[in-house]
Amino acid sequence: MMFKYMKYEIRGTYRYMLGVLALVLILTTALYTYISRVGSTGEISAFGGTFMGNSVMILFGTALTTFLYIVGSFRKELYEDRGYLTFTLPLTGNQVVGSKLFVATLWFLALGAAIAVYNIIMALLFIPAEINLLEFFKTIFSHVSIKGTLYVVLSGVISIVNMLTLIYFSMAISRVTLRNKKIGGLWFIVFIVLSGILTYGQFKIIELLPYYIDLNTFNIGTMDTLNQQFQMEINNNIVLSTDTGMLTTNIAGAIYNIGITVALFLGTGYLIDRKIDL
Repeated sequence: MMFKYMKYEIRGTYRYMLGVLALVLILTTALYTYISRVGSTGEISAFGGTFMGNSVMILFGTALTTFLYIVGSFRKELYEDRGYLTFTLPLTGNQVVGSKLFVATLWFLALGAAIAVYNIIMALLFIPAEINLLEFFKTIFSHVSIKGTLYVVLSGVISIVNMLTLIYFSMAISRVTLRNKKIGGLWFIVFIVLSGILTYGQFKIIELLPYYIDLNTFNIGTMDTLNQQFQMEINNNIVLSTDTGMLTTNIAGAIYNIGITVALFLGTGYLIDRKIDL
């Protein structure tokens, strides 16, 4: 039943998501085309400047609207009539929250990956030939291990899930505490307060336990002992300097984040099962 519910969620949102993706790709193509033209002529017309400004504003507004659309799916279950149907299904609160999390995370990752790949393609097509992007990316990938890539992807997924569970918990606790449906927007205040408290707690734990693990070598130590520099030279004229700190993570902070995410997930499921009265 849970998989059928996820399928229903995807079917109910895919048209909007494809429309958003199409709009973003069209505007991105137009921006690259115009910027390339400006690079060759050196002139920016009044119309072109207005177009660029409006395009950036539209892209930002689209991103914000899409985010609110995705997280708003859970809010509708709590504050609108569709909740009567959802919460009468043979699903536990954890299964409802898990389905919402899976679909929302899937859309965030799919949209992010599609836009990132498309921007790389546009860069390869429109950036002047004297900058060898293929060589640039080849050099970068030669310094990025599969382990590092997986770590970055996993960290991104955990961050998305952590943010969504905090939002869902804020909506649920707001619905339980403030039963008046007309003031459901107050969940955002609850979210801000909880986010501040949890972030402060994370900083304090990292401060008290400043021990990190280097995922390249699995050595444990402080940032001073683990931090090392390396350089990449591209085409004998571009040198990139960075450090291996991108693959180090604070042990206590990581455990704290995962623990908080699990607690928020279970707490939201509990509120749905036991406390929410439709």
